[in-house]
Amino acid sequence: MCDTIVITPKITGGKMLFAKNSDREPNEPQAMVFYPSQVHEEKELSATYIDIPQVRRTKAFLLSKPSWIWGGEMGINEDNVVIGNEAVFTKEHVSEKGLLGMDILRIALERASSADAALNIITTLIGNPGQGGNGGFTKRLMYHNSFIIADREKAWVLETAGKYWAAKKVDAIGTISNALSIGNDFDMIHPEAIEHAVKKRWCKSVDDFEFNKAFGKGLYALFSGGRFRKERTEKLIRDKLPLLTVKEIFEILRDHGDTQNITRGSMKTVCMHAGGIISSQTTASMVCEIDDITTVWVTNNSAPCLSVFKPVWFNNEESTLPYKTEEDGLKHWYHGERFYRNALKNYLKAREYFKETASNYELELQERVNTIFEEGTPDFEKLKDLSREAFEKSWKIVNSLIDKTSDMPPGKRSLYFKLYWLMQNREFKG
Repeated sequence: MCDTIVITPKITGGKMLFAKNSDREPNEPQAMVFYPSQVHEEKELSATYIDIPQVRRTKAFLLSKPSWIWGGEMGINEDNVVIGNEAVFTKEHVSEKGLLGMDILRIALERASSADAALNIITTLIGNPGQGGNGGFTKRLMYHNSFIIADREKAWVLETAGKYWAAKKVDAIGTISNALSIGNDFDMIHPEAIEHAVKKRWCKSVDDFEFNKAFGKGLYALFSGGRFRKERTEKLIRDKLPLLTVKEIFEILRDHGDTQNITRGSMKTVCMHAGGIISSQTTASMVCEIDDITTVWVTNNSAPCLSVFKPVWFNNEESTLPYKTEEDGLKHWYHGERFYRNALKNYLKAREYFKETASNYELELQERVNTIFEEGTPDFEKLKDLSREAFEKSWKIVNSLIDKTSDMPPGKRSLYFKLYWLMQNREFKG
């Protein structure tokens, strides 16, 4: 389960803002990885489950990548095309083999020079070879996908059901979650989608057609909390207007609704925490300020409410990430996870420790980034130094928080919650 938002320059006055929380299984590691632009001699690429024809040149991009999957949950390429995907549950059959939504996302980042181009690539791919395959880490989870696609000037919401799809331009604010949301207000649609829905008796006629009602599974949308979270993110954005900087976006991604007691577990919270019957958790978060020079803010940890957002930049050859390999990126994820597992003993106290230790530094990072860009076009080496410092400082902050929470008195937790995490920690590879 996930939440993705985009806020266009019509609202911000200049930048395109994109943000996503990636909700996966708690023990499923995810790292931000940089891929430089490449020229390929091979004729095929191997995605998670199937091979497809390769292109001659692929673009440079940053990708937030679950460790076992070829594709990624969210990413941005050298042409400032940014994409986030969501699982959606539809009446169309999900193929046992095909491209995962995350594979489709990566392919589009590798090839698209604009949001329009990415939209065309994705809609082509879901037609041939098609989407499918198990998207679960330890469980069987079959689904189709929705996407937010944006570049410097334009943004789209794209929702799919098998090979069928509908797309809607984002005028000001766009949010998606784990439920189809486009009704009859689409700007583009698969040429056979309406006819197919009528034949299946999912709607009475062309006049009666709404994409979400025709293709969506209502109960799945209800149980996923998708509709509620979409409404919640839209409300949080509007409540913060007219002031919308990355600080406010971080706050939205850290939102727990009306409760701070994360041990109850809920599919309705934007910052999602597993426990008991809730088996999804926010395992990575990303915010992009798309401008002449784009700043990408990443946690590279689970639980944004207990993680520092760190700035990253890249060009077509290199990034300012302080590591080169996915393996080293995962070391940062696992390190933060050790603090998180301690924090579950008494979340409210751990959250208090985090705010005391890390909040001021995150604000300092935002101020320093603003200052750098106010002074003119920054030197890439200077940006490298700031990213390196942010990751090193965050590592030290996590060290101190691990020490503080190791002997922390336990808080009030249900027996079910404790048993759930006892089992998760037994399987944890960190």
